[in-house]
Amino acid sequence: MAPRLGAVILALGLTALAATLPRAESAALAAGLDAAGEATAQEATRLYRQGLYEEAAQLFAKLVAGYPDMPIFERNLGACFYYLRRPEPALSNLRNYLAHRRDIPPDDKAVVDRWIDEMERLRAQNAAAAAVALAPPLAPALDLSAQPAASQSLATTKPIYQTWWFWTGAAVVVAGAVTAAILLSGDGGSNVPTTPLGHEGAFR
Repeated sequence: MAPRLGAVILALGLTALAATLPRAESAALAAGLDAAGEATAQEATRLYRQGLYEEAAQLFAKLVAGYPDMPIFERNLGACFYYLRRPEPALSNLRNYLAHRRDIPPDDKAVVDRWIDEMERLRAQNAAAAAVALAPPLAPALDLSAQPAASQSLATTKPIYQTWWFWTGAAVVVAGAVTAAILLSGDGGSNVPTTPLGHEGAFR
């Protein structure tokens, strides 16, 4: 493949990926790559267009490290993480792209800004969901108006002096005491003399 034809193919792939890069700029980007970088960029673009964002992200990460003067690779890496719904790396790469590019086309900046907004909202949602998952469960409210079963049974039990068996037992005890007193008093009276001693003859 002629070098010019390879550059054009890579430029078209990067144009489809970025969606807003002018063709002349894409051609200049392709021309600035060596053979290894060009092959890696083509493969990353192919994977991206097939929706294989995890694999494409690995190749774009190599391009970001190998060609730090080409921030377009940071944009494309951020786009992969955007579609993978991974806010942290997406925001990092997309913001680096905006910080390092001074001549971003307005349409491309609008796309990147929209991605950043969506990733910030997703990050906030993930943080809220994590906080709810880690929160301790709420303790059940106590019903203070309901008494425990033991307390209710004690509250409904009559006092002991109001029960029939208390008074029946008391009557038995009293009757026994009276009987014992009568018996004791009878035995003591039989030992007392009926007449004064020494006066038997006075009544004869």
